[in-house]
Amino acid sequence: MALIRSGARTLSPRLVGPVLLTLLALLLLVTPFSASAADEPPAGPSPTEVKKKLLQAIQSGDDAALVQVLRKAGSIPGRQMTNMLLATARKLPGDFEDSYWLILDGVAGFQHGGAFTEMGEYITRNKREPISRDLMNALRKSESKYLGRVIRRILERGTLDMQMMAVDLAPNAKVRRTVDILMPYLEQEYAKENDGRNPPTLLKKRLIMALEALTLQRFGDGVLNWVGWWNINREKGLRVLRHEAENDDSMTSVGPALDPVRAREMIGLEEMEPGTVLVIKGPISKRGTDINYDHIEHVLESLRIQHDVVEKGRVEESDFRLDAYEAIFINCTQINEFCQNPEHTAGEYTGDRLHRCVGPGPHDPMTYKMKQPALDKLKKWVERGGYLFTEDWALVEVIEPLWDSFLVSGSPLDDSNVHIRPSRGFTAHPFLRGVFVPPPEIDWGYDDELDEDDVEEELAEYDPTIEDDAGDFDESRGKTGLETPPEEEIVEIPDPDIDLIRHEWKIDKESPSLSIRSKKVEVLVVSPDLKEQVGDDAVAVTFPVKKGRVLHVLSHFGKQSSSHNEATLENLLINFLIEVNVRAGS
Repeated sequence: MALIRSGARTLSPRLVGPVLLTLLALLLLVTPFSASAADEPPAGPSPTEVKKKLLQAIQSGDDAALVQVLRKAGSIPGRQMTNMLLATARKLPGDFEDSYWLILDGVAGFQHGGAFTEMGEYITRNKREPISRDLMNALRKSESKYLGRVIRRILERGTLDMQMMAVDLAPNAKVRRTVDILMPYLEQEYAKENDGRNPPTLLKKRLIMALEALTLQRFGDGVLNWVGWWNINREKGLRVLRHEAENDDSMTSVGPALDPVRAREMIGLEEMEPGTVLVIKGPISKRGTDINYDHIEHVLESLRIQHDVVEKGRVEESDFRLDAYEAIFINCTQINEFCQNPEHTAGEYTGDRLHRCVGPGPHDPMTYKMKQPALDKLKKWVERGGYLFTEDWALVEVIEPLWDSFLVSGSPLDDSNVHIRPSRGFTAHPFLRGVFVPPPEIDWGYDDELDEDDVEEELAEYDPTIEDDAGDFDESRGKTGLETPPEEEIVEIPDPDIDLIRHEWKIDKESPSLSIRSKKVEVLVVSPDLKEQVGDDAVAVTFPVKKGRVLHVLSHFGKQSSSHNEATLENLLINFLIEVNVRAGS
């Protein structure tokens, strides 16, 4: 029922001139990686030749042409091509963001060992640059056994946020070499507990989740049990061990999951204490109209997360307290005055998501905008350490009255679907974990399903040594793999896995754009389409308020999904709650 008033990639055009000259000048400074003849067998076009084609595709804004260049580059063994592509992407100006993200997605889809060696080295050499985190995020789609080369280097030389991202990659590389890489770091993190005097580190918890996902075993925090079990069973190979676990009826094994590390964290969310999460919503008006434009409580219900729901009027009452809550969500609601006379009907649209009120008799005007007592409570609650999630018109209702030095409303927007992407370097932010990651592919295996005898025969012929990566070796730093590697046999390289993923954000009519006023505001998600329309490109932002934090999203959260429909941006909400849960347990 309508609310009524009381009374009456299409690609953006590429810039030319100075921007193009800047692009060419920057890219001419990119020096191809120099490798030994043994590392770089002659095959196909040179990096210089490929770079010429690459620059032509970037300059023209032709994504299809850029994909073809990346496919060709990915078919050539060695490290030079990967280095050239990453160095080019790192130097791209902000006007070429589409090309930046597409290059990273293409490189992450490469299938040969040399590419992963170079990715690991490039990430750690440039660990202070945004590209290091963004490439690791792109690698979330890779399932190559060579992924261990990247994981090992980052665990050795990366910062903590990079190490956390590296552990997230581990369950994709289902080979025993990955377990070999993780185990020493599990022992290292365990040693930091100093015989129970210190709490477990977050990295240790994440390592255990990754090992559970890889091995399908569950030993919990028992590090000695993990190490002992692996020492006894390693020779079998991970494929055999996973098969045994999948067919074990005991409670030792963990069932496979689409995103296994985060699935373990979701169990933690389901077990959050009652009274930890609160949703503040608007009421049903006298004429039966639901004034809520979104229902975050329904999302929480679908995720089986315990929560309380209260109408905003109740928050205003003096006896209602927020102290026990760790996280609060505020639904976007109608905050303008409207007529709730049930005898009246809606006429023509008059703006602010309202219609002219039509009907006999007096109007019954009402507004459900949050009043000052509730706002004061929210302000104090956040300052003391609460995490607040707001959306759409809550920017006008809550954020502006309390924190206008951080964020205010900009131009009202029209109904549209806009292209979105993460801000460079922010893919490591805890709130964006898994948001811009391709959805998992599910192979149901109906066409080639094997019976148990076929599986056992296949496993009997299985050679577990293929799960090792003797080529994980860095000549400049000496022996870093399990053994000194033999010369790698040059074999046909599979085609790169490159997919043009376009994430979209649904904007409802008259959602206010986000105008940022403080450098403390972190812009997590941006839209080039919004930048072109109104000059403000922010879609999701976060900022600290003393001991607490605010996360605000443009338009209505619950209506969002990526262009790959299975990969919903509910991950943003999940990440928000995971951070709340981590803080509560620390």
